[in-house]
Amino acid sequence: MYVSELTYPYKRYALHERGMRPKSFKSIMATLRMLTDWAGTDEISRLDHNMIKDFLYWGKEEKLWEASTFRNHRQYLQSFFAWCIKQQLIKSNPIDGIEKPKLPKRVPRGLSKQDTQTVLNSARWYPWHYNSEALRNETILYTFTYTGLRLEELLGLEDTDINLKSREILVRQGKGQKDRVVPIHPKLAPILEGYNEGRKYKSRHYFTGANSQLRLYPKDLQVVCRKLSAETGIKFTPHTLRHTFGRLCIEAGWSIYKIKEVMGHADISTTQRYLHASTENIKTTFDEIDLL
Repeated sequence: MYVSELTYPYKRYALHERGMRPKSFKSIMATLRMLTDWAGTDEISRLDHNMIKDFLYWGKEEKLWEASTFRNHRQYLQSFFAWCIKQQLIKSNPIDGIEKPKLPKRVPRGLSKQDTQTVLNSARWYPWHYNSEALRNETILYTFTYTGLRLEELLGLEDTDINLKSREILVRQGKGQKDRVVPIHPKLAPILEGYNEGRKYKSRHYFTGANSQLRLYPKDLQVVCRKLSAETGIKFTPHTLRHTFGRLCIEAGWSIYKIKEVMGHADISTTQRYLHASTENIKTTFDEIDLL
C-alpha cells in the first residue's frame, strides 16, 4: 500500500469524521510528501520508525527546524499513521518512541501603550487610496488591539457575529474549533458603530475589500501592517497586536483566567507568558512589596 493511494480515503476521514479543517489536512499531506520525497518511497511498510526518526533529525540538523516545527511535523505524521492503524494497514505507529523536543519559553512580543497609540493614530491619518479603505483598516487595527483575536478569527467574522447591543463578538470555531464570546470594549464600540455606518458594501463577511463584497485574506492585512510599520518605524504584525492585547490586559490588572477565556487559550500556561512579558506589572507588584 502506498501513501498516494491513501490520500483520498484519508481526506474523507479527516474532513468528515474528524472534522479537521482543510488547512490542517493540507499541512499533514505536505509533511507526508516531504517525507516520501526524502525517503525516495511512499510505500507504507517502508516508512518505519527508524526512517521517520532519521527524517525528523534531518529536518532539525539540515533544515534547521525549530522545536515547534519538529513537533508539528511529528504530530502530522502521528495523526496519519494512527489512521493507518485503524485501517489495519500497519500494526503500530512508527512515531511512537520519538519524543517531542521542549519548546523554548519565549516572552511574547507586544507593543507598549505608546507604540500602540502611535500605530492607531497612524492608521487614521495614513493616505489610503479610498475612504472606505481608511475606515476599514482603522477598525481592523482597533479590533485586533481591543479583542486579541487571531488573524483567521478576525477575517472569519460575519456581519451577524458583531452584536453592539449586547457588546459581544461571537468567534465561531476558533483555534481548537471552539466557539467563544469576546466582550466589546467601550473604546472599541464607537469604532465599530462608525464602521457599520460608513461601510460602502455590506455582505456576509464583516471585513471586505475596499470596493467589493469579497472577504479579506491574511496577505491583505499583512500589507496594511507593513505600510504602517514603514510609516511609524514600529514593526508589528496582526499577531503582535494579539500579544499586545494580552500584555495590556495584564497591566490593567485583569485576571489571567478571564484573559485565557477571552483569548481562547487551551492552557493557562499560555496566558501566563504575558505576566513575564509585562515589565509594568512586575514594577507595580515590586513597588507594593514592603521589603523591610
